[in-house]
Amino acid sequence: MQLMEQRRADPQDDLVSVMVNCLVDGEPLTDDEVIVNIYGFILAGDHTSRLAMVSALLEFARRPEQWRALKEARVSQSTAIDEILRWSTPVMHIGRTARADVHLGGQLIRAGDLVTAWTIAANRDESVFPVPGDFDLARKPNKHLSLGHGPHYCLGAYLGRAEITAVLNTLVNTVDSIEQTGEPQAVYSTFLRGYSSLPLALTGRPKALER
Repeated sequence: MQLMEQRRADPQDDLVSVMVNCLVDGEPLTDDEVIVNIYGFILAGDHTSRLAMVSALLEFARRPEQWRALKEARVSQSTAIDEILRWSTPVMHIGRTARADVHLGGQLIRAGDLVTAWTIAANRDESVFPVPGDFDLARKPNKHLSLGHGPHYCLGAYLGRAEITAVLNTLVNTVDSIEQTGEPQAVYSTFLRGYSSLPLALTGRPKALER
């Protein structure tokens, strides 16, 4: 609330300034609307990337051949990031309102109907992803929907990729092996997917290989 008042009085080049000073249908957003949107951005920008990387670390421990392929640069980071996003799918579903009547999967969805689109199911679609149950860092093409699509493409997609890239670079440059030492604890949520706890042992690179 304090930040909102500051940005109303002295707008800066940031997202909060835009939200507190914009007009929607000629009216400013209410305080509650701004707070809900700010919370949404915090949730999207912090939780999702973190959950994706924790899931990736679990798979690196379970599938050391994939970890070695990444570490030895036999797969590119760009394809690895897309597979991490597909595999983890931190946001399991999204809600949409149909704008027109449409037949989908033998069902009629009418204009105005509320629809739940299950991203996690789309990211395991056998007609789009060969052997979707494999965690394959070299997977290409990889048309996952973890970042949305079209006009609803994630506003923080570039930030999320940058965060995951930074973690991967640090792991590749400092860690030799990853071992799971305990059972992961799943996030208690019907919306977010991932782990709140993951016991791991990370073995550092031998000194002779450090640059």
